[in-house]
Amino acid sequence: MEEVSGETVASDGADLWFERFGNGARHLLFAHGWIGSRRMWNAAIAKLDPTRYTIHRFDARGCGRSDRPAEGHTLEGYAADYEAVLAHIGAPVTIVGHSMGGRIAQYLAARRHRSIERMILVAPGSARGTRTSGRHRELTLDAFGSRNRIARFVAGAMRRSIDDEMREILIDDALIASREHWFGWYDAGRSLDFREALADVSVPTLVLAGASDPLATLPRLRTDCANLIAGSLFVVLRDCGHNIPIEAPAELAGAIDRFVP
Repeated sequence: MEEVSGETVASDGADLWFERFGNGARHLLFAHGWIGSRRMWNAAIAKLDPTRYTIHRFDARGCGRSDRPAEGHTLEGYAADYEAVLAHIGAPVTIVGHSMGGRIAQYLAARRHRSIERMILVAPGSARGTRTSGRHRELTLDAFGSRNRIARFVAGAMRRSIDDEMREILIDDALIASREHWFGWYDAGRSLDFREALADVSVPTLVLAGASDPLATLPRLRTDCANLIAGSLFVVLRDCGHNIPIEAPAELAGAIDRFVP
């Protein structure tokens, strides 16, 4: 994928790192998952036609090259950042959201955000409010700052083999994600239950699921996402785990090409 220079988008006390590729008529906005960065989309973006699409991606607050403020690490705070990016793009987009990015995309679409014309939800976080045990929280957040524990977490979320370079990107991005992002999303970003609001989603939606995903499981995605968004398509990728953009970039790019007219 061609390297391009980026820029920053200001949002509520944070400068968000933003990049643009291509010059096509259809606009795609890629939104990464928890403790990740824009780099997780590298392989999928490389398989898309830059004359057909204008491709946008950014780092969430606390991640990648974006600022690391102490505040704003809630569902509403991240949604406000997405709104700032959408305003900066200034055109209708298909938002491609993975995990955390998919949950935030649903939240915005349920509020009928005028800039979202389609959604592709890739192993998305669901609209169900999530509350976990103290022990689960401790085990998850103990990985903060630990390369070995992060490496085990990354491996456990996937089914397919990936190359060493991409594995190191995943681990490095998790290591540089801020403590406020780690704890903020885990504690405040996932707690709000807005399933009832999904009845208000009116844009065409594709839900991509990994058959062997231990985090966004098939029953949960059917019940809490696909079945609640009227007319949504539900596609399962065989022998695939949670990190679909990295495990199955060609299949993801093909799904984008088929879904976006």
